[in-house]
Amino acid sequence: MPINSAAIELPAGFGAPPHEPSAARLDASDRAFLSEPIVHGDGLVSFALFSLMLFILQFGSYGAALFCAVTLAYGAARWRALPGVIARSWYLLPFPAFALFSVLWSAVPAETLKHAGEYAFTIFAALLIASARNRKSSLWGIFAAFFLYTAVSVAFGNMVDVGDYGARALSGLNDSKNEEADMAVTGLVISTFLLVVGLRTRRAWQCVVTAAAAALQAYVGLKALSAGAVAGAASALLVLFVLLALRSAGEAIRRTLMASAGLFAVAIVALFQVLSNSMLQSIAGMFGKDATLTGRTYLWFRARELIAESPLLGAGYGAFWQQGNLDAEGLWQFARITSRQGFNFHNTFYDILVSLGWIGAIVLGFTFFFGLGRLCLTYIRRPTLTAGFWLSMAAYLFIRMPTECVGLNEFYFSTVLLFALLSWREPVAHTAGSRVRGSGAPAAARYGARQGR
Repeated sequence: MPINSAAIELPAGFGAPPHEPSAARLDASDRAFLSEPIVHGDGLVSFALFSLMLFILQFGSYGAALFCAVTLAYGAARWRALPGVIARSWYLLPFPAFALFSVLWSAVPAETLKHAGEYAFTIFAALLIASARNRKSSLWGIFAAFFLYTAVSVAFGNMVDVGDYGARALSGLNDSKNEEADMAVTGLVISTFLLVVGLRTRRAWQCVVTAAAAALQAYVGLKALSAGAVAGAASALLVLFVLLALRSAGEAIRRTLMASAGLFAVAIVALFQVLSNSMLQSIAGMFGKDATLTGRTYLWFRARELIAESPLLGAGYGAFWQQGNLDAEGLWQFARITSRQGFNFHNTFYDILVSLGWIGAIVLGFTFFFGLGRLCLTYIRRPTLTAGFWLSMAAYLFIRMPTECVGLNEFYFSTVLLFALLSWREPVAHTAGSRVRGSGAPAAARYGARQGR
């Protein structure tokens, strides 16, 4: 039965801010975003999809099947808008297509076809979420899923030993402290943004709910003892507050600061490549970790050896971490992973090079460059609330890439968030009361049409 994503009828005035913020500082898209109802079919779909991803290990294969079913139903309910959504996000398609194409040189083509197909499905879900007709409800659905997972993981989660120093960290439901921290602080970024929105619209209940979620997620992030997640969250929140503050600045100031930030990021990446060993030792000492960053340096050493064996095309998407592959078996043994599944090189760039080689890395780099460039230009020209949020989420995800695998896993929340922000675009703004030429329809109708209503 197709999912009806039409807005649920609510009492008059529900979802509209009781105190309108300064109209002079609000883009038409901001006013539309703030006035959208929270309870809506788009939010229910987002909640379902993210809940299935966050609890994927608990649901098992049923979770993957449900994820596909919900995504298909959501796409079917919006079939008229699908061609436009896909056409506008054309630059996202070459990478999943290349992953599917790697079946031709994979040592395990059946596994590559399976994983690449699931990965393409995950990106399709990201496109649907990024183009949701009710952006506010969709974001609240994502928030609710992260809040639910955090609460359940605190109530029923486990603790794990960290290193040989007697320290113990919260590992949640999946016995992985890094994954637990990643889920918590990702939710923290979302909760903080919605808290800011609640403060702006002066809705007390929104402030209370989002502040409680943010506090719980910050606690979990700290208890999980993941230095990378804490550093990434701090950076993302700093970016969020700076971008929100710059909304009232001139376009020239925003352009200068964004260009400077881009050059700074490139310089940091280049410096990391040249001085990686000394920088890793300094960072490890700063956070009280061993110089290997909990074994990551050995994983990276082995990754470089594997990349040298097939530098252009890699082993094929999803082909390396397979039982029976002696290289993978050795790394599972090194990391004490008795399940012999679900591992990575804890570095996005090494993971992509091992799987799809330098050609795959170049294709993915093009996707990143085009998507991020467009997102930055959107913020410079129209510094809306949602543009600032997605850029802060981009800051978190990209900061995590040197020490974690981000955006390369199927049915995973960070993959959906990454491709959603890369494909996201601000709706076309129109002045209040204006009409669509030749139709006599108010501007709101055109706004809805652009969003696929």
